[in-house]
Amino acid sequence: MFFQPPFEEKVLEETAEEQVIQDDRGTILRRRRRLGSIPQYLRFPVETEADYERLLPRLDGAAPARYPPGFDEELRRRRARGEIVGVHFRSFFGFPRILMGLENLSIAWYEQPELTRRIIADRVVFAKALLARVLKERAVDFVQVWEDMAFKTAPLVSPRIVRELMLPAYAELTSHLRANGVQLVMVDCDGHVNDLLPLYREAGMDGAHPCEIAAGADPNALRRLDPRCALMGGMDKRAIAAGREGVEAELRRVEPVLRQGAFIPFLDHFVPPDVSYDTYRYYVERRRELLARV
Repeated sequence: MFFQPPFEEKVLEETAEEQVIQDDRGTILRRRRRLGSIPQYLRFPVETEADYERLLPRLDGAAPARYPPGFDEELRRRRARGEIVGVHFRSFFGFPRILMGLENLSIAWYEQPELTRRIIADRVVFAKALLARVLKERAVDFVQVWEDMAFKTAPLVSPRIVRELMLPAYAELTSHLRANGVQLVMVDCDGHVNDLLPLYREAGMDGAHPCEIAAGADPNALRRLDPRCALMGGMDKRAIAAGREGVEAELRRVEPVLRQGAFIPFLDHFVPPDVSYDTYRYYVERRRELLARV
């Protein structure tokens, strides 16, 4: 849950076709009753510093309810089986965007810098409190920092803003995770991540995924930018849809990066419906063969 306790979900208005609701994040949105689609976001829980103050009781990382019943026993079982244990954490762009919405946050970087700085600083404190229970056991192998802060051609936020407001927090969090046994810290960032990757690396993080080819985040180009960065993704779904020849071309394209290490090739997000079942099976088999060779 983003908030603990979560907001009460309730219907504020409704017609035969639509509902206006408050969801468990405190966001007011309009959605269709029958057809699944992206809702229309009408209002977010934070517009002012006073709004944020009212949320603080729900943002206690040490709240016991943030861990489900039986968590420690389940963690012990997974570790005994030799499983890799990871954490997905909404970070210093992704979480403020949930609080304020993308448009409002984009303005707040400039018009409410003290509020955005406060939210980011509090998020570091939240992360340390939330993860203390598992980090003391040195049970976490990797942390995935979720940001989704880039679009098709560029970041959604200026690299200057990232450097000034977020990079110190990234560095503090990464240092804390490393000191507690976390081996890998990756940033989950869609879109054209190329201008952001150097900042992530400067903060001590290992790399990024899913390397969306349609947004120009080619693993070959990213490796030229930083030969030591860790990457995942980077397979072009459009080429795979062309059939077996497309599969072979894509595997040849990413093989040099794979041979360098610290790279896991896969299709970003979902497999589109224009990829046939036969082609997908062929892709899976040929990818498995390539991974076995390198």
